Amino acid sequence: NIHKYRSETTKATQRIKNLKRKMTKMSSNHLRKNPAALLLSATFCWSLAAALDGNAFENPQSLTDVICGGRPRSACEVELDVPEACATGGLGADPACPIVFFLHGSGGTNNWFARTSGVHDANMIGVYPQGEGGWNTGPKTSNNCHWSEYECTTDPDEGDLIASIIDEIRALGGTGNVYAYGNSNGAALAHRLASNGGTQLPIKGIIVSVTQLLSSPERSGPGTLNYNQPSSSRGTPPVSILSIMGDADGLIPYEGGSSSVFNGDDSFQLMPTMDSMALWASHNGCTGSYQTSEHSSDMGDGTATKFDYTSGCPEGIYVEHYAIHGGGHGAGGAQVNGAKIDVLGFVAKVEGAVGGSPPPTPSPPTSGCDNDASWSGK
Repeated sequence: NIHKYRSETTKATQRIKNLKRKMTKMSSNHLRKNPAALLLSATFCWSLAAALDGNAFENPQSLTDVICGGRPRSACEVELDVPEACATGGLGADPACPIVFFLHGSGGTNNWFARTSGVHDANMIGVYPQGEGGWNTGPKTSNNCHWSEYECTTDPDEGDLIASIIDEIRALGGTGNVYAYGNSNGAALAHRLASNGGTQLPIKGIIVSVTQLLSSPERSGPGTLNYNQPSSSRGTPPVSILSIMGDADGLIPYEGGSSSVFNGDDSFQLMPTMDSMALWASHNGCTGSYQTSEHSSDMGDGTATKFDYTSGCPEGIYVEHYAIHGGGHGAGGAQVNGAKIDVLGFVAKVEGAVGGSPPPTPSPPTSGCDNDASWSGK
């Protein structure tokens, strides 16, 4: 399939070259006298060059060559998973399917997201980047620079990476809202992306498991999209959040503080989980009050509490937290009331609330139907 995709890209490039040759035969006087013809030609060129193609399940497209070149990364890879319902259908198409980044944890891989993300069933666009053994959201032994050297160009700049991927999807025609789902180190990156939300990172919502916000430092790592907490003074927009944490996590303490993942650097401190949720609620313009409900779980002591701040939030903003009592660092995969927490269901809920175009409805079945010969009409 990747060879087919490259072949189609080559054919499109050749069509552009042919069109350019034809355009050069047109007199410059004709184009000056007919600006509409020039605009139409330029638009047609763009439509051939930029298209959000659909792909089959488990056969994502690659953005690796476009995104990864020239970056200080050895493992960089970016997969783009586009259901046919979310692909551009030609000039003037508006594929507004939600765009969901799936961010693996430290030492993890993006290899399995194409099989497990569920975007083809949900009619959402999946984006699966590969980090450098994880994401540069804290002190790493593999880094060349100290985390306070913001001008560093030899360590991974995660904010710029994700912003570049979003730019590329926009250039291809994807217009949907952007979400990020991450586990552990991937959740740390999701928090950071939302904390630096804005024009470059238009994050509408995050789903984060087993990691909360940092209380310090204020910034860390290369670039300008490296703030660790949201701030209205920097223009960070509101963002919906679904959080899942185990309150007995031995790696990322529910009550905050230091963690071994920071390699002994005490400058990095985690917020208590409920403080992290309160900060997001406050930033989003919520009152800070929440409703609690008790549930069963298949982890820890078998119980979970949901803290729902949404009723005190502006319309379209959801702020929810599940505490898996007795749960450890695997609590992100816990079942609550017999089912795993629905990541893409949360995205769909936010989409309905924010007034964006809901994901396209799958086509009706073409088999297993009975024809009614007495029915007529359209």
